[in-house]
Amino acid sequence: MVATTTFSQVDLIAILDTYNLGVYRTSRPISAGTVQTNYRIETTQGAFVLKYYENRSYESVQFEADVVRLIQAQGFPCADVYPNQHGEYISRHQQKPYMLFEFVEGDSVDAFSPNQLTQVAQLAARLQTLATGFRPETMPHRWNYTPELCLRLAQQKANELDSEMSNAKLRWYEREVTRLELPDALPKGVCHTDFDPSNVLFNGDEVAALLDFDDANYTYLTFDLIALIDGNVWPFGGEFNPSHARKIVHDYMAVRPLSEVEKSHLFDVHKLQIFFDGIWFYARGEVDDFYEKRKVAYLDSVGRDVYYRALFG
Repeated sequence: MVATTTFSQVDLIAILDTYNLGVYRTSRPISAGTVQTNYRIETTQGAFVLKYYENRSYESVQFEADVVRLIQAQGFPCADVYPNQHGEYISRHQQKPYMLFEFVEGDSVDAFSPNQLTQVAQLAARLQTLATGFRPETMPHRWNYTPELCLRLAQQKANELDSEMSNAKLRWYEREVTRLELPDALPKGVCHTDFDPSNVLFNGDEVAALLDFDDANYTYLTFDLIALIDGNVWPFGGEFNPSHARKIVHDYMAVRPLSEVEKSHLFDVHKLQIFFDGIWFYARGEVDDFYEKRKVAYLDSVGRDVYYRALFG
């Protein structure tokens, strides 16, 4: 999307004056990628990205800063975040938070090639490995993907739309989400949750960086694995491809082997991911026949045991 807040040259120079990143040269808004406002800024020391948060609290942004700093310090390929002259990673402009990131050279793709998808699956596994056990104090300020959050957001959507269709969908959510089997023993940690091709940069056919941790949150560690499966082997309006899903699972497990409890309940995390997708597109379709309902019905027709054998057997 196009930047929703306009920064003048005077604004950007004033911001740079609080950092030690060189003297302002040029800048331009970045039109693609997120719901936040992004500017590329070039200085005498290089290129940087100003990320200005249109809809995030300071504490929510702090979560992102903590995650990025943790994994970047361990060599994970992502854009570094820079402190200002006071050692603070988050500043404010017109009462909204912002951060300055490293500009990473690379290109995004419309769809992952098989080799790229293998790398991205292993990148997700590496992220979960590095962030295992990491639980920032600011975690409550994120939408952490749980069944409880899903139901709360469905209620909000139903109230906003206030129609027979939206209320009927809410009843479907209330019935289906409560059927999930997600035991307390299922490992949780930080997930990116948005492995869209636009958020991964490549140099040639090699991963350069994972960008945009704006939706990162504390959820089931297999959520990113499922998002990659659902987004790459179950095309919109198409059929689920178990053999391709199995390949993604295999690539992921080459870096982070799944525990038996994670394998046993991947079926449920897959459903949870579909439920959240339905939240973002709540007004789409009719209650008797909408996309997410068809996907859940398909998984139910396959069944937990067959799903398990298709991916792990």
